Amino acid sequence: MSENRQHMDAIVHAFGKAPTRVPAIVAGCSMSGRHVVVGMGDAASSPEPGSMAWEIGSITKVFTGLLLAEMVTRGEVGLDDPLGRYVPTDVAARLPAEEDQPTLRMLASHTAGLPRIPRQWLSRLRKSDDPYAVLSEDDVFEAIGSHTVRPAKTRFSYSNFGAGLLGHLLGRAVGQTYEDLVARRIIQPLGLASTGFAEIDVFQGVRRGKPTPAWTFGALAGAGAIRSTAHDMLTFADAYLQAPDGPLGEAFLVSEQPVVRSRSGGVALGWLLLRRAKDPDGTVRWQNGGTFGGSSFLVVDRPRQSAVVSFGNTGPSLLRAPLDHASLELFDSMTPVP
Repeated sequence: MSENRQHMDAIVHAFGKAPTRVPAIVAGCSMSGRHVVVGMGDAASSPEPGSMAWEIGSITKVFTGLLLAEMVTRGEVGLDDPLGRYVPTDVAARLPAEEDQPTLRMLASHTAGLPRIPRQWLSRLRKSDDPYAVLSEDDVFEAIGSHTVRPAKTRFSYSNFGAGLLGHLLGRAVGQTYEDLVARRIIQPLGLASTGFAEIDVFQGVRRGKPTPAWTFGALAGAGAIRSTAHDMLTFADAYLQAPDGPLGEAFLVSEQPVVRSRSGGVALGWLLLRRAKDPDGTVRWQNGGTFGGSSFLVVDRPRQSAVVSFGNTGPSLLRAPLDHASLELFDSMTPVP
């Protein structure tokens, strides 16, 4: 049996246990740069499942953390710069002293003490099938003020708001939009031709059995707005596994450095860290994503030169992200003990 056939069988075996409520799934793996991608369910008939586009959701945060690291290598921003350095003057005047403000590093690692979503937004967001689209720069800056104080202790607390705010601040730091920065500094240099934002048409998402629109993210694009394909995401993973020369390659190395360690893993810049039975040192980096009409998962490990990506066309429930378990089972099967 060929190696590709073995990998295809491993993908089907792992995702055969995925929840049946996900109508379409595409999953793939990279082993030392060799890609295998399989479509399942409603995606099984696609002649090129690796070229189908999906919402990657919070995997966007990995791009945001990488962009921060890239801008640090260029000297445009500093990891420990206070966030108030990149907001309008009237907003900065409402913030605590700079030494008491959360830093860019904290925003990228979910250690800034910010809520997942500001409470004052919740009623607005619940009324829309594309909830973040309504958020403007004014909304984002109105949500920070004298209460935006860095925590006394470094603790992980996941925040879509913090990641989206970071992306917006990085754009302001150099007078460009977040979307343009990511396109010019990450997407284009890595040759991710099918990766972008709202201009990329994605596979139809389903919510509660009915079609639902893809999300756009307004001023919080850095939290989840990117759309991509399995082939492009495996190419992105390969760039992490074999960092290219220059500022972008250096940025990959900076972005993976742990900010917080825990028994289960920890957190870096955009990446979450995971300890596995085969990896007690915690070299595995991962992130998942979810919108109303999409689920996603990405996991990479440089020592084993391996990566797995998966996409589905319905979102997570309150209790379960539908692709996580199967993706990790596949990842473990693709990463033998050295």
